[in-house]
Amino acid sequence: MPSKISLFNKEMLLQVARSIGWISAIYFLVLFFAVPLRIMMVYSGDDYQNFMPVKRLFEFEFGIQFIMFITVPVVLAIFLFRFLHVKQAADLMHSLPLKREHIFNFYTMTGFIFLVIPVLITALITIIVHSVYGLNFYFQLEDILRWTGIVILYNAVFFLSGVFVAMVTGISVVQGVLTYIMLLFPAGFTLLINYNLGIMLYGFPNDYYQIRNIEYLSPISHLALMEGRSISAKAVILYLVIVFVAYLLSLFIYKKRNIETASEAIAFNWLRIVFKYGVAFCMSLLGAMYFDAMQNKFAWLIFGYAAGGTVGYFTAEMVLQKTWRVFRSIKGLVYFAAVLTVLIMITQAFSPFEKRVPALNEIQSVTYANYMYLQSDDPYAPKPLLQQENIENVVDFHKRIIQNEKLNEQEMKAQEFAFFVYQLKSGKKMVRQYTINRHDYEPEMRKIYESIEYKHANELVFKIKTDEVTSIRINKHVLDNPLVIVDKEKITQAMSLLKKEIEQEPFTADYYPVGIWSTIEIKAGTDQYDPVELKLTYSSFIDWLEKNGLLKDAIVTPEDLEYIAVTDESIKYNQFRENPQEELLKRIIDDQNTLKITDRDQLQSAIEKAGYDDWSNEEPYTAIFVYKNQDQKEIRTFSTKHVPGFIKQYFKK
Repeated sequence: MPSKISLFNKEMLLQVARSIGWISAIYFLVLFFAVPLRIMMVYSGDDYQNFMPVKRLFEFEFGIQFIMFITVPVVLAIFLFRFLHVKQAADLMHSLPLKREHIFNFYTMTGFIFLVIPVLITALITIIVHSVYGLNFYFQLEDILRWTGIVILYNAVFFLSGVFVAMVTGISVVQGVLTYIMLLFPAGFTLLINYNLGIMLYGFPNDYYQIRNIEYLSPISHLALMEGRSISAKAVILYLVIVFVAYLLSLFIYKKRNIETASEAIAFNWLRIVFKYGVAFCMSLLGAMYFDAMQNKFAWLIFGYAAGGTVGYFTAEMVLQKTWRVFRSIKGLVYFAAVLTVLIMITQAFSPFEKRVPALNEIQSVTYANYMYLQSDDPYAPKPLLQQENIENVVDFHKRIIQNEKLNEQEMKAQEFAFFVYQLKSGKKMVRQYTINRHDYEPEMRKIYESIEYKHANELVFKIKTDEVTSIRINKHVLDNPLVIVDKEKITQAMSLLKKEIEQEPFTADYYPVGIWSTIEIKAGTDQYDPVELKLTYSSFIDWLEKNGLLKDAIVTPEDLEYIAVTDESIKYNQFRENPQEELLKRIIDDQNTLKITDRDQLQSAIEKAGYDDWSNEEPYTAIFVYKNQDQKEIRTFSTKHVPGFIKQYFKK
């Protein structure tokens, strides 16, 4: 029989207000504190003129705003549809002469109004504050309207997500948990799939895919970016579509829902199957991810799949059956294990992916880097190699890596990325990543690293235009008072010499080259300084510094040192962990067998031969560099290969 009761019935409106009105009130109070009140606090002081303009209102107490935006809509949806999850309330509501469509529309629209009103009132107060204080210099009226629109949009996404989950579950707590799982699922599942493909498929670029736009796959992680970024029109349209689809799906499911499913974790039988095996599958991927990261052994990887899947399966069963006595229900687990085993075997057997290297006549360009860069359009990202000789060298290097798969997968103490991006003539892109020990590939890497094209494509100094450089700052290692060069002629000379030094620099397989370096920071038109290492092997550049009377201010010299204390014992990690740093330094310096170097020539030799500074090392000689005037001490090492002869001779006595 058609309903004769108005959609916005007064009694129902009062009932909804009693259920969720307090949430709306708290929401308004917190937003008022975070935005308009915070603005008044900032700009009512005497020093408000010193504040810089803000780009968006999310910059005011963003942490508080973020927490409210992701929690209030979901909590409101839980309390709003609480009647669906309590049997007596569900029976009472559905005994009214109202169509389900009317009930759903009334509750959803009313709940959304209670959610939006605090945002609109906060925006109105902010507009008044903006007008009274005359804050046009700091932000515009359009910024307030933009903030209002974005907040309402995200509120709608989170609220309708909560409404959708309310239709498929019969327990309010489960509704809250499943809502956040659903909101995070696209990003989380993508992360799990990428990581596991990286485990199972040699060369799969899981890091490459994980760092590219994965934050946009969840509205929660996307919202977290709003403090520093603007939302795109594409994202707005996508979220509006999600809201519209979620509304229609929720209404459709609500019409099909049985009243008797109140207090059931999942309201539909078919969805229970999806839930159970979905949880088992995701937990299996998570288990593999954890044990691979912790142990990096194939046996532990398989254990991770098995343990994660088992825990996920029985956890889902406990939720569905609302009891812990589920361990006899193993038939479904056996089916799941069989399917998962087949999937793993198929993935492991997918050798065409692992062995594929593009033919030379297919390649338009190739980018090779030993690090993972974020965006290819970043001006400091590595550039593609176009010269045929360099493309051939990269392809040969890639083939060698594939041939040495087992060697590369062994646990290594010195590792680095080998990252390949092929741009094919067909317009497609092929990406691979590996972890290697560069000592195993020194001949192949030397050909690539010593090419002029590669250096220009990767080294930062070649991506900075000399005529845009406003200053060069050279930091003298651990010492203060950097050398600053602002003279245009000297900047031009310095940049020219630095580029020539890098072009002529030979490749070394050593991860930590010897010598105490300084750091050159180049400022080109912005407040950002781009760092370049000043190595002691850059003889022409160092000669130029000396000729211009700048050397003593640019690099560490014997005159900067009080002395160097050297011992023929290496300090292990446990010693550093169990003893304070100052105690270990004092013990080395005060030891009767310690060599104290004060001779200028010997100090210079030690500066040039000093190795990487690390408390946990395997080098046979440990040195403490004690600097003058600043009470500065530094730990360094000497390897057997590079230790100065007079140090080796001293400890032979």
